Amino acid sequence: MERIILDVDLAMGAPGSDIDDGFALALALADPEITLDLVTTVNGNTDVASATALTLELLHRLGQPDVPVHRGAQVPLVRPQARFGSIPDDVEIRQPHPTAAAVAMVQHVLAHPGEITLVAVGPLTNVALAMRLDPRFAPSLKGLVIMGGVFNEHTNNAAMPGEFNIWSDPEAAHIVLTSGVVARWVGLDVTLKVRVTKSEALEMERSDRPFVSFAGKYTAAWIDHLNDGKPEPDESCAMHDPLAVAAVAHPELITWRQAYVQVETGDRLRGVMVADYLTGDFAPDGQRLIRTANATVAVAVDAPAFNQLFLGKMKEL
Repeated sequence: MERIILDVDLAMGAPGSDIDDGFALALALADPEITLDLVTTVNGNTDVASATALTLELLHRLGQPDVPVHRGAQVPLVRPQARFGSIPDDVEIRQPHPTAAAVAMVQHVLAHPGEITLVAVGPLTNVALAMRLDPRFAPSLKGLVIMGGVFNEHTNNAAMPGEFNIWSDPEAAHIVLTSGVVARWVGLDVTLKVRVTKSEALEMERSDRPFVSFAGKYTAAWIDHLNDGKPEPDESCAMHDPLAVAAVAHPELITWRQAYVQVETGDRLRGVMVADYLTGDFAPDGQRLIRTANATVAVAVDAPAFNQLFLGKMKEL
């Protein structure tokens, strides 16, 4: 059994917002090999107040209102906030636990050293703050799984050269990469390959299970929203965040490579990840560079196996 903290910038349930973070929360609850100890929220897809309200609402929809939720960072470490969201009028505003997310992370991990895996599917602000709060935090983690980055490809977007989570707070990503923790990074190289189609979303919407129907409705709407701007393959959307959750208990779904990774914190290449797969140690000028892995990078995924696991678990909720 894998015990996790899930750090989210959840926006499922708000019109026009991405839905994969909500599915990540649902999968963490549905997978019998995972125990969700607590949830922390962070700014990213939406502002942290909206993320917190929507997380608490989704836990009620999932029949798990007692899972502790801790509100986290309102803004990145040094960057301005990228996105603001909204909360539908029918969402009840519930109060999270009073302890701030980074403090709650530190307290929980130090109380259970070597037992807790942190799964971060939003910007890494809370994670970096926890690492700065207490030097015992990082080495006391059992593991760290991050949805973020793109390592073998490129966003092809000059306005956002890095993947969104890393672009949002590259300074936080730098803190994580230099923490001594060899995290598993699940980036766009693999997450763009695991997708839910419009037909699958509509099938979910027709379900007599309340959460499944709710999630299917918002997934179909999200796919329509994406297609209004830029057509997606086969009328579908990527399941970025659920793949990171699946990687905790089912790492065999993914092909991994050890790497030495650096993140660009300058403005022009903000958030770009440079992955050195440790295949050579000589620079063009003849100097020898000794690198050791500070990351385990996802480079391929068994998409059919993931989809079978994911859709199967969602239909059981």
